[in-house]
Amino acid sequence: MSYDKLNAKMMEMKEEIIGSVRDAIAIYSVKGEAEEGAPYGRTIKECLEQTLALGEKLGFKTGNVDNKVGWIEYGEGEEMVGVLGHLDVVPLGEGWTQDPLGGEIVDGKMYGRGVLDDKGPVIGAIYGLKAIRDLGMPIDRRIRVLFGCDEECGSSCVKHYIESGNELPTIGFTPDAEYPLIFCEKAQMFLNVSKKVEKASDVKVLSIEGGTAPNVVTPKCTMIVEGDFDFKATANIDVTKENGNTVIVSNGKGAHGSTPHLGTNAAIQLFYELKNQGIDLGGDLQAMIDFVLAKIGTQTKGEALDIYWADEETGETSCNFGVIKCTEEELYFTLDIRCPKNADVDVVKANVAKAAGSVGMTAEVSQEGKLLYVPKDSELVQKLMKVFESQTGRKEEPLAIGGGTYAKAFDNMVAFGPVFLEDPEVIHQPDECADVEKLMLSFQIAAAAMYELAQK
Repeated sequence: MSYDKLNAKMMEMKEEIIGSVRDAIAIYSVKGEAEEGAPYGRTIKECLEQTLALGEKLGFKTGNVDNKVGWIEYGEGEEMVGVLGHLDVVPLGEGWTQDPLGGEIVDGKMYGRGVLDDKGPVIGAIYGLKAIRDLGMPIDRRIRVLFGCDEECGSSCVKHYIESGNELPTIGFTPDAEYPLIFCEKAQMFLNVSKKVEKASDVKVLSIEGGTAPNVVTPKCTMIVEGDFDFKATANIDVTKENGNTVIVSNGKGAHGSTPHLGTNAAIQLFYELKNQGIDLGGDLQAMIDFVLAKIGTQTKGEALDIYWADEETGETSCNFGVIKCTEEELYFTLDIRCPKNADVDVVKANVAKAAGSVGMTAEVSQEGKLLYVPKDSELVQKLMKVFESQTGRKEEPLAIGGGTYAKAFDNMVAFGPVFLEDPEVIHQPDECADVEKLMLSFQIAAAAMYELAQK
């Protein structure tokens, strides 16, 4: 099908769309202290109200679910197409060369926190509704653009939307990831592995600490030993003497928890070097270190933990060692495990618990994400892939990923855009930006997708 008229209508509104994206970027909608009527802070509520006001100005029906989720809707029918985005953003961070709240266009690129994640796509979808309506394009399902306000901090917004009995989409997508389309997101679990120290170390280790989050490869790990400890520095491990203690700092390379093979784990690097230098710390701490080297080590697929699964369509298990915090009283580290479609997650949990138990440690699930899998031959995937190919002329295969997206919030929903595979990684980074022409193309793709999904 040709979407020429729809594409032309979107381009006709280009300046208005870009202006509305700029207005959204101008509000620093990072999560703040809860206030009355503003569960995620004042600025997020301000951005929510501004977006709802845009919908009302454009003549659409709107809704506000307790200042946690807003929506703008067009059409008639019992069934509803959902387009799910979010208005909250991550903190600005340092290193910007352009105004992070300015929405300025420099050399064809629009800069600003949220231009891609996810304010730009939300605004684009709202104008996609307008284009469909203004062209009088016939639809069988209503189309609702939903925008949550807490995606970056756990998606409690959509959980509240569902639990408070609001209408669920029949079919839909989230423009909050990558093209061509993500049909599978692996099941995921964070585990806390811990033990109270019963047998002290022979060496007085005051602490071992490293990692930034369970879903990040440990980029740095510091071990502090009382007194003058004989440990030789290496190219990646520094040794200093401070306040009567020996401070050992292992420097690794961080990576996302879904791709641990791309990083260098600083904690495991440290443990290997202790072994290489013939150092045995003794007690429960050494037992934990031996366990980590034997059951995790440089493996990133969980083979030695007996949790490895492989599926031709959706990939392999990944296992990431993320945060470690050991004191003289307690030993603790985290695992981030992601499983393909054919894995039995109950077996995975049981096998990790059994392995940890062999050294007297417990493994408790702290957070869990369900598998998202929408078959490639489903109506949803087929329609979206047809739109992508028609709008871009590109033939690409749907993706299975280890990461999780907003699509997991609803059944029969997948992630679809706005980033193309060849685009640089700028989301959550300083100088988040989008090529304006590609951004407009993504809005055209979203508009066509909304129209196609609204056909029965």
